[in-house]
Parts: sequence; structure tokens; C-alpha cells
Amino acid sequence: MLTDPGSVPVDAGPGLGSEPGTPHRPRCPLCGAVQLAHAWHCLVCGRCIRRMHHHCPWVNNCVGEDNQKYFVLFSLYTALAALHALLLLGVPALRSYARGEWDRHSTLTSHGALVFLSLVALKGFLLGSVTFAIQMHAICTDRTRTEQRQSERSGPGPGSAWMNLKAVFGRRVSLAWISPFASPEPQRASGHRDGA
Repeated sequence: MLTDPGSVPVDAGPGLGSEPGTPHRPRCPLCGAVQLAHAWHCLVCGRCIRRMHHHCPWVNNCVGEDNQKYFVLFSLYTALAALHALLLLGVPALRSYARGEWDRHSTLTSHGALVFLSLVALKGFLLGSVTFAIQMHAICTDRTRTEQRQSERSGPGPGSAWMNLKAVFGRRVSLAWISPFASPEPQRASGHRDGA
């Protein structure tokens, strides 16, 4: 939520076409930032974001190059927590219902509340797991949601799925991949993950 998703600076810096002798790069007509490859303007944030996937209302921030790992982990941990709650709520309720104990003399006091909480946990699990699957597909194919909608590229990106995962989560496979406290190397103003 508080992490910069990879906003493109409005003032052109080194490597963005501001040095003498380098070609002038076009600017975004909405925010004035230099237009980089794979950078898209977010109408909610009012700025261009490198590798912007979408603006997420749940975290009130864009999902972009610099915070995609955190969003993937957020959706994964949301799905796992909802599954845990679903198992804690649903399994005892189903067991008591199967035994015929779910009547007016049941030890379970509020059947409606239990069913409601189970449905909320099921919805959280489905939302978290679908979001996680969408993000993993976007990472493995190296295509943002904007690029998928515009069908800008017909196939997967130039790198393999494994290289794309390493670009988001870190160069070396370790426990840091599943830790929201470990930051991958920033990909500042590259325009693409591999520096192209």
C-alpha cells in the first residue's frame, strides 16, 4: 500500500533522454513523464507507472514493477488465511450437520452467523486465489493486464517464465521469495525487467 509501484519521474533523469546528444523521448500527455516502454498512465494515481498491471482498490495503489511481489504475496496470504478460516468454520459445521446435530437443540447457537462467516471465508479464498493466479500468469508470460487487454504482444515475453519469476521475486531462490519484508532489487527506470 505504501510502496512506490514504479512511478516514472516527471523530470527526465539520466538515461531517459535528457543528456545532450541523446534522442528526445516523447512525454505522457496526461502527467508529463517520459514515455517508457511498458509504462502506462494510471488515471486514479495521476502518474505513469512502469509495468503497471492495474490500480487495486483493495490496497489503494497501483500494482507495478516495484511492488508486484508484495501484491502477489498479499493475494497468496489472503487466500491461505481465508482457506484456514473456511476450514475452521466449515468443517465443524458440516460435521455437526452430517451427524444430525444441527437442529434447535444444537450446541451451535447461531447457525446463520456460522453459514455467513463460512461464505465470507469462501469468497475471500476465491478472490485471493483468483487474484494470485492472474498475477502469476502475468509474471510468467511477462505481460501486464494493460498489455493483455490491448493484445500488444501476441505471445509471451522475451524471457522464460523462470527468468520472469526471478525478476519479480529476486535473483536467487530463497525464503526471501515468500517474505513480504525482503525487497527484490529495484528495477529503476529500465523500461523493462531485463534492462532493455
